[in-house]
Amino acid sequence: MSEDNIRHASSTEGYDHSELAPGAIVAFAIGSVVLLVLTIVAVEVYFNKVWNEAVYEKVLAPPSEQLKQLHYREDWYLTHYMYADKKTGVVRIPLNRAMNLFAQEASEGKLFYPAKSYVPKKEEPAPAAPGQASGQPPAAPAPAPAPAK
Repeated sequence: MSEDNIRHASSTEGYDHSELAPGAIVAFAIGSVVLLVLTIVAVEVYFNKVWNEAVYEKVLAPPSEQLKQLHYREDWYLTHYMYADKKTGVVRIPLNRAMNLFAQEASEGKLFYPAKSYVPKKEEPAPAAPGQASGQPPAAPAPAPAPAK
């Protein structure tokens, strides 16, 4: 190529007028961020819903077999006679029977602890110190003497 064929660009060339406007790019970016936030919130709400349903179905709804057996055993202990300790002769009695016996003993005054009601004494004012009028507050105590060296 020769040096005579150098092409000089004009000032109207070099800019493509069909490019997007900056406003459209900013609107697209803001729309993308909003769509992303909405998607994250929707996924989190869905996850929490599914998680709570699974916890309810697996943990809260059906009582476990061990829990049922524990309740049956507790009910049996509350409603049946049995030895708690055969060697010492300690027995377990049904709860209803124990409440009836306790009410019967309470009505007969055979309680094993002091449960009799009493009227509390009325509080009397403290006597005034000698040399003071009855309406004045007591004086502060005198300081103790210093120990001898």
